[in-house]
Amino acid sequence: MTTKLKEQRFMQGVLANVGLFAGVPPAELAAVSRNAWVMAARRGDVLLAAETRLPGVFVVGYGLVKLALRTPDGRERVVRIVAAGQSFGAAAALLGRDSAYEARAVIDGKLVIVPSSAVCALLDREPRFARSMTKALAQRVVELSAELEALSLYSSGERLASYLDSLAQAARENGGWTVRLPVSKTLVAARLGIKKETLSRLLQRLAALGLVEVSRREIAIPDRDALARAMKVHRDRM
Repeated sequence: MTTKLKEQRFMQGVLANVGLFAGVPPAELAAVSRNAWVMAARRGDVLLAAETRLPGVFVVGYGLVKLALRTPDGRERVVRIVAAGQSFGAAAALLGRDSAYEARAVIDGKLVIVPSSAVCALLDREPRFARSMTKALAQRVVELSAELEALSLYSSGERLASYLDSLAQAARENGGWTVRLPVSKTLVAARLGIKKETLSRLLQRLAALGLVEVSRREIAIPDRDALARAMKVHRDRM
């Protein structure tokens, strides 16, 4: 199998498993992939610099990508961590605007870049894709509104509780819940708008209260409701 054919199959497989392209017929995905290309990413690589024009929609095949804003003095605010099966850059790409954030690979990975022209052509041809795109953009607006509300109105402890709750999965062994942090605690802290030391202090306090058990990136939550209640009660102290 030639390298070109392998890339085509990889791109079609990636796009077929992304919610943005859900319901798009295989023939259309094949046509889109013929205009797309693959970007290999090594950990730490800058995939997209801030204030540069986006070539299209970025879809993560595997790996993790950090989207971050930077101040002139070098301070960083993590906007989002994009995992495999997710995409970024759609709004700016469709509007033909520069990126407001920097995209950097957290770990090694591969991305598929679908050029804006191919996305616009598919929007014209395929109503299901148009609905998926509208839904994805609307969902991102809702998420950004929730993040703004959290930063403006919630304590750091409440933001942490909400973040853990969003990642929690049912644990089969004891009926509780488990969380595996997808990135380092440094990145989690940046994502929540707090310092790493603050995150560590919050986790230590929660552990002392018996609300979580922390082992590196693994966090066990015996009772999600109790965690939520405790964070609200202690919001002024934490």
